[in-house]
Amino acid sequence: MDKSISFFDGGAEGFYHGLMLGLIALMDNQYKIKSNRESGDGRFDVSLIPREKRYPGIILELKWKEKLSDVELEKWSNEALKQIGELRYDSEMKEDGITEILKFGIAFSGKKVCVRTE
Repeated sequence: MDKSISFFDGGAEGFYHGLMLGLIALMDNQYKIKSNRESGDGRFDVSLIPREKRYPGIILELKWKEKLSDVELEKWSNEALKQIGELRYDSEMKEDGITEILKFGIAFSGKKVCVRTE
């Protein structure tokens, strides 16, 4: 993040959402990429549905808040990860028979990022 974005760029969650979609766009041959879709009891930020059974499903929940400390950033990423489970964002994948699902809670604040996985 230090080398790729300006602190002027990171001013809203939408910026980071677009950044993540751009980074994973190259994975389109292995995954169907969905953004801001309903699943379970809410709406996930990004999901990657495997095109072949050998790949795991992936769900990304993103959070952004301005001027967070490292401790607050870690808490925010844990909240994002918790949200995936509480709102059952994996329900659509499970219905499709996907059993291995990686969950990522990702928090951004300016050029800082914290990632929690399950």
